[in-house]
Amino acid sequence: MAPGGEPDRPEELPTPENVQPGEPLALRQLIASVYETFPLLRQALLERGVADGKQLAAWGEFDTQLKAFALEMPEGYYDNYRHGVGVTQPTFQGGYLYGGYKLGRGSIQPWFKERQTNEGGEFAVGAGLPLLKDRAIDQRRSDLFQATLARQAVEPAIQTQLLDFVRVASQIYWSWIAAGRTFDAQQDLLRLAQQRVRQINDRIEAGDLGIIAGINNDQLIAARETKLIEAQRKLEMAAIKLSLFYRTPAGQPIVPPRDRLPQTFPDHVPLADAQIRRDIDQALATRPELVELNLQYESVSVELAKAQNALLPKLDAVVEASQDVGARTTLENVKGPFELEAGLLGEVPLQRREARGKVEAAQAKLAQIRAKREFAANKIAAEVQDAVSALRAAEARIERARTNVRLAEETLRLGRSQFDAGDIDLVELNIYEQAATDAQFLLIDAQADFFIGLADYRAALGQDPLQDPLAP
Repeated sequence: MAPGGEPDRPEELPTPENVQPGEPLALRQLIASVYETFPLLRQALLERGVADGKQLAAWGEFDTQLKAFALEMPEGYYDNYRHGVGVTQPTFQGGYLYGGYKLGRGSIQPWFKERQTNEGGEFAVGAGLPLLKDRAIDQRRSDLFQATLARQAVEPAIQTQLLDFVRVASQIYWSWIAAGRTFDAQQDLLRLAQQRVRQINDRIEAGDLGIIAGINNDQLIAARETKLIEAQRKLEMAAIKLSLFYRTPAGQPIVPPRDRLPQTFPDHVPLADAQIRRDIDQALATRPELVELNLQYESVSVELAKAQNALLPKLDAVVEASQDVGARTTLENVKGPFELEAGLLGEVPLQRREARGKVEAAQAKLAQIRAKREFAANKIAAEVQDAVSALRAAEARIERARTNVRLAEETLRLGRSQFDAGDIDLVELNIYEQAATDAQFLLIDAQADFFIGLADYRAALGQDPLQDPLAP
């Protein structure tokens, strides 16, 4: 860029070919892009499939089991064959049902006479029911309950990540707008020095100014060109960061061009004093971290129930009914009558140290989660209060920065008049110009901080970003 010439247009960053310049990029468009195409969010959503698979696998413990056997003894003193088929169905109450058919023919060893059936075979049905241990909960139901809770916990985990993705994307968006406004201010400041070149040269030729005034102005141009390059770099850096979140429907990153920059920050809405308490209550009710902790608490409660179940003695009631059909195979027809068998089965480890240890561990885990949940609630309240504090500080800065801009611009107008009249030199005029630009920078920083704080505030409330009425 030559001193005295028009400023060169900075080279725009490349964008995908299918992205055409258009209207200013709105925050809602960016948030919608995060919802639809952000890779890390898609990765988080795939956790649903993982949890669904684990839940389905847990249900598999209740699958109906089909069993069959075929045993042949064609050679030997006792030649016989035995076939059988049966199904077993675990029940959700901790017991099981079963039914089957078997056929035992041939010469059966006398000590295995139960293997022999009548000509048509034997049909049998039975059931087992736990009376103490495994009645309220067992390994199958415990695994299923925990897999179900894990599936439910996926949703708040996804929501937590989504809130953070939108918060970061929003902060980069406002930083991008601030970088664009800073670039424009630096460009305007440079243009002032460039537009003075002809005026200064004319006054030097007329003897009204010394040659050093032209040199000083060229120095200003060079210095302001340097600042403009720095501002361009910051603008490009913000646009590149924004492309991580702003993408085409196919997921290709878009580096937004400068012509999609909004011209100004939107108007900010002050927060009412009475709103803070409501905001804290809302955050405690909606933040997904607390929902996730509650689900973790339920999952450990299932562990505790399973451990307490292990303390109980095992006592199962069993019953079986069987009936042979067909022609008798013995003269006495010992297999012919209907048979009903019932009984109790029991066992218990004497020390039960494993169960007691698991109970103690689960109770300690529950205490840990309660403490963690209490701290999480305190942290959420602090985040809301801090976000509100930041917003109010930014509001106050914005009002004062606007006053500063107005006064600096008024001072600059007077300074230009004095410079044109020869009452001040170029150095003093530069001070006024730089002061006016610095005042704009202060306003830009305050506005950017307000909307960056607003992104933190929305995330602290745990609101659905697309349903947030405050989103511009």
